[in-house]
Amino acid sequence: MTASSSPQRLKGILAVTVLKANNLMKSDWFGENDCYVLISFEPLSTEAKVKAESRKEQTETYQKTQIHDASNPVFNEKLIFPVADELQTMYVQVWDSDYDKDDLLAHGTLNLLDDEQDGRFNTNTDKEWLHTVTLSMFNEKGNSGGTLEVVLHFIPETVMAYMDKKFDAAQAELKKKLTKKIVAKTKTREEKDE
Repeated sequence: MTASSSPQRLKGILAVTVLKANNLMKSDWFGENDCYVLISFEPLSTEAKVKAESRKEQTETYQKTQIHDASNPVFNEKLIFPVADELQTMYVQVWDSDYDKDDLLAHGTLNLLDDEQDGRFNTNTDKEWLHTVTLSMFNEKGNSGGTLEVVLHFIPETVMAYMDKKFDAAQAELKKKLTKKIVAKTKTREEKDE
């Protein structure tokens, strides 16, 4: 997803469901971590984190989950990303929300075009796909920072168009049935009034 001067044709959407994190470093002196996950398809910077701090300011390329307490938080939260270009890398950060300054607990990446993936994360396709992935995360020193489990579900534009047509047809059929019932009831009332 690159910025450009003219709007690009949507190739589909990528739904990233953040399931859970395991074995995150404990950051707070008292109590549990207050974790949230930040996901982007552009390199994450301090500016990206600031953009995603508020749900109102999230963009198509930077999104974050709600905050959950624990070192092994369960999120079960879906983030939707429109896909205009072939996606290459998913950047992930897990943060601990604090009153004064949030702490980066772990970060990781998933190379969607890696040859080892055998094209299973191809977003330049007309085929729908769904994969569960466990990402190895690293702390700021490069040591193991736990894992993050996500589900990636790509829905291409062709499938979305088919679903829209199917929904429109079902909606038209329902409208037709309701109109028949209303007309029938109106006729029945008119006959009673006569």
